Amino acid sequence: MSVEYLDLADFLAITELVLEVPADQISRISRLELAESALHAPAASFGGIEFYPDLVAKAAVLCTRLVKNHPLPDGNKRVGFVCLIEFCLRNGLSWSPPPGDEDGEASAQVILDLAAGPGDNEAITTLAEWIRDRTSHPSNPPRSLDTGDIAPTQN
Repeated sequence: MSVEYLDLADFLAITELVLEVPADQISRISRLELAESALHAPAASFGGIEFYPDLVAKAAVLCTRLVKNHPLPDGNKRVGFVCLIEFCLRNGLSWSPPPGDEDGEASAQVILDLAAGPGDNEAITTLAEWIRDRTSHPSNPPRSLDTGDIAPTQN
């Protein structure tokens, strides 16, 4: 399985869109080494064995690390959530919000709970189960999120 991981340029582009702050300003005020660490976490392995072998687990660890590493002065939860969705879409998983979550409040609560919790393997597993319930393999998957539709909200 070939996985398309997000890189720092993707992170900065998503952050710029979500926070409506220019990427060059973000790069000056952020702890980019913490973002880099989070972006590399889904690909972690030892002795040729991946720590997170499936796409959903990789998406969960990406979001968890971005939220918990706190690379941005503000907006870590929003950016982490959008990076999660972008990662899924790039890797052929379609994303469906939870039923009855048209306003995004239930999804926001999941990310708020993630931020308030320990960020351990149990949290990653719980988030992965939540993601698994919201993703599927469509016959013609989108290659990426239409970020033009992203509206910033309170963090």
